Amino acid sequence: MSFNSILKIFLPKDRIFYSLFEKVAEELVKMGAKVKEVVYEPSFEKRAKLIKDAEDMEHAMDDLTHNIFTELGRNFITPFDREDIHLLASSLDDIADYMYASVKKINFYHVDPDDIGIRKFGDLIEIGTI
Repeated sequence: MSFNSILKIFLPKDRIFYSLFEKVAEELVKMGAKVKEVVYEPSFEKRAKLIKDAEDMEHAMDDLTHNIFTELGRNFITPFDREDIHLLASSLDDIADYMYASVKKINFYHVDPDDIGIRKFGDLIEIGTI
């Protein structure tokens, strides 16, 4: 093992974490828009397709979270505290899980898209993810 390979272990690779968190943020913004789209969709059949898209987005979030945890295990030096990285990644993944669960329940209970309360909910979710 050369000195350079040993040195690489101790050099921070903070760009990896920042780029992964940026991808997570982008996915959450897309998911927030998808929640609003589901809420405003009057056709329950079309909602089912949109919910499938939301499920795919949620799985992508799970993959990104797994990548963050993998990188956390690979890197000796991190840009900020390991526990904070773990907590942030877990919390962001939980947000995606809650959004996906919400759209599933909206369709399951046949929530009326003309209801002002549900429309405000969709608007707030979208605004909250921007």
